[in-house]
Amino acid sequence: MNCRKLILEYLGDYEDGSMASAERAALEAHLSHCPPCVVFLNTYRATGRTLRALKPRDIPKNLAEAVVSFVKARCKDKP
Repeated sequence: MNCRKLILEYLGDYEDGSMASAERAALEAHLSHCPPCVVFLNTYRATGRTLRALKPRDIPKNLAEAVVSFVKARCKDKP
């Protein structure tokens, strides 16, 4: 499993528990020897916690627009 595939295809399913057990085992094997992916996973989790704690009025409009633009741009680059 390569890091790009991990980030783009599997992380959401891994976190929400919907990943098949064979794929989950492969991902966990990858994580066991890839510190950058572990750091990314921890950041992904922390970002989710932070976003859940924010209320829409707490987020400046220009920041919200920048985040949406960033995500849309990344999705276009997805293989």
